[in-house]
Amino acid sequence: MARYFLGIDSGATKIEVSLINDEIGLIETTSLNKSGNPAVVSLDRFCENISEAIKIIISKSDIRKIHGIGIGLAGYLEGRWNNDIKKCLYERLNIDPETVIIFEDIYAAHVSTHLLGDGVIGILGTGSNFYGRCKGSFWRVGGWGHYIDDRGGAYSFGARGLSIVVRSLDGRIGYTKLVEYALDFYKADDVHKLVSKIYSSEDPKSMIASFAPYIFKAFREKDLYATKIVEEEVSEIILAISTVYRRLGCLDIPLGIIGSLYRENKNVLKKMIEKGLERELGMKIEIQDPKIRQSCASALIMLKERGFLDKELFDKIVRRCS
Repeated sequence: MARYFLGIDSGATKIEVSLINDEIGLIETTSLNKSGNPAVVSLDRFCENISEAIKIIISKSDIRKIHGIGIGLAGYLEGRWNNDIKKCLYERLNIDPETVIIFEDIYAAHVSTHLLGDGVIGILGTGSNFYGRCKGSFWRVGGWGHYIDDRGGAYSFGARGLSIVVRSLDGRIGYTKLVEYALDFYKADDVHKLVSKIYSSEDPKSMIASFAPYIFKAFREKDLYATKIVEEEVSEIILAISTVYRRLGCLDIPLGIIGSLYRENKNVLKKMIEKGLERELGMKIEIQDPKIRQSCASALIMLKERGFLDKELFDKIVRRCS
C-alpha cells in the first residue's frame, strides 16, 4: 500500500503544498495565497492558514493517513515555533507530531535548485536569504528579518522607495515618478493618507513589499531615485552571494536564485548580479533556475531525514516535480 507525504513551502505571502506518494512521486500541488510565516502573522492565524492549505490538497484525494510532512518555513527563528506548529496540526488535523519535520525555508530553496548536491542559493522574495554548501561545509548570509536586514528583498525595495516618496512629498528632495505610482497604487491623495494607510494596515510588511514592482517600473523609465535604489540593493545581493562563496572557499559550485522578486524582475536582476559577481570573484557564474518546486524539495528533505528516500523515489519526485 502506498504511503503519502506532504512537502510544504510556507512563505511570507503564499503556502504551497505538494502531495507525494512512494509509488508514483508527485500527485498534486496546490497553493494558498495566505501568509505562512508565523513571525509575520499571529501563530493562530498561521495555524489557520497552513491547516487550510493542507485540507485543500487532502480533500482532492482519498487519503486516510499522512505518513510524513516536511515544512520549509519562512520566519523559522531557530525552531522557535516547531512545537506549537506540531501541536496545532495535531489538534486541527490529527497529524502525528512525530511525522512532522520543520526547517528553514532556505534549505528547501537550496534543494529545489541543487537537489541534494553542493551549491549556493539566494532567496529574493518578500525578504532575502543566502546559503551555500560545499564538501560538507555550509555558510549562511542574511535572512535576519526585515527590521534589521533582508536587503535585496521586496520589503527593502518597497521601504526605500516609499521613503523617497514621502521625502519628495514633504519637500526634502525633488520630483520622482515614484510619487505618482505610490499615490495611485495606495489610492491616497496626499502624504498623510498614504502614511496612514500603510501604518494602519493589518500587514504593513506585505503592504510595503507590494510597492517593489513600481521601483523596477520607474527604474526601467530611468528615474534617478529608482535607479539608485536598484543599484544599491543589487550591490547588497552581490555582497551577500560573494561572501558565501568566499567563506566556503569553493568558487566552482553552481548558483541559483529563487523568489517572487527575482522571478518577476529577472530580466533586470540576472544580468546585473552576474556582472557584479564577475567583478567581485574574478570569474563568470551563471545563475541557474530551480530544478523542482520548493514544496517538493521540502518533501525530499523530510524523506531523507526519516530514512524513506531511496534512488527510485528520488528520481520519481524529481521527474514529476520538474
